[in-house]
Amino acid sequence: MPDASYREMERWDLPVLLEMSRENMAPIILSSWGVDLRDEEILRAILEPSSYTEVAENEGEIIGYYSVEMGEGRAFINSIQVKRGYQNRGLGRAMMERIERRARSAGIGIIDLWVQLTNRQAKEFYRHRGYRTMSRQGNNYLMRKQLF
Repeated sequence: MPDASYREMERWDLPVLLEMSRENMAPIILSSWGVDLRDEEILRAILEPSSYTEVAENEGEIIGYYSVEMGEGRAFINSIQVKRGYQNRGLGRAMMERIERRARSAGIGIIDLWVQLTNRQAKEFYRHRGYRTMSRQGNNYLMRKQLF
């Protein structure tokens, strides 16, 4: 796994986060929904006042980020992205562990997320982390993990 340090996102990080999200998600959104990924959708999730967004850095370079909302007994992962070239090296797992620790320390026992129907790699990643498919809405699956 690459060495990573974590910090809360700053506004000047947004162009890098948007580029990473576009690179990872645009083909998946296009194949799932037949539409282009819009920056506004990414920004809405990241900048939601109830969201906490943290970036992972390696030698000053942002190599991943996650955005999560935490509320009454539940957390919702808005986005988790790993920069190409750093994928499949344990960074996603490390970020999921950070999310789960944060949720547990806040007394939250359920974490939900949406995953695109066509994003087989992400679905398998989440299943391996203990998430189960709860329902389907359009071309998305709602996946959930019970922490306790």
